[in-house]
This record gives sequence, structure tokens and C-alpha cells, in this order.
Amino acid sequence: MKVTLQSIAERLEPVRSYLAIDGGDLELIGLSSDGKRLYIRLLGSCKTCDLNTTTIQLGILEPLRQHFPSIEAVEIVSD
Repeated sequence: MKVTLQSIAERLEPVRSYLAIDGGDLELIGLSSDGKRLYIRLLGSCKTCDLNTTTIQLGILEPLRQHFPSIEAVEIVSD
């Protein structure tokens, strides 16, 4: 499967539903030109949550890498 923001958004829908339970969400900002880095913005309660690093690693990056092995990192873009 080709790495696009649309294909990533489809794979992240279950994660976003989970984040919404606690009043959070994420916004996809972009991909690096080589497709190895995904840039996101944390929204709602995710912005200030002490566990957002864990959420990014275990809840976003790891599931995405199962479908898109070329993604190496997820980086937070601030407002």
C-alpha cells in the first residue's frame, strides 16, 4: 500500500476514536518527502497529556508501521 495522508488517515481512524473518548484528537499535517516521517498536531486533551509520547509511539507509530514499514517516526507539530 502506498503511503499517503489518505491511506494513513484510514488506518488511524480507530486510534482517533480512542483518543476522542478522553477528549483528544490528532490532525495529520504532512509527510516528509521521503515518506519516512509523519507530522501531526495533537488536539484537545492530547496536547497537554503526560502520556502523549507513549500514545505516539505505541498508539500511532507502531500500528502504522504494520501497514507502512517505511514510516520511521511521528513528529508533533506545535500550533
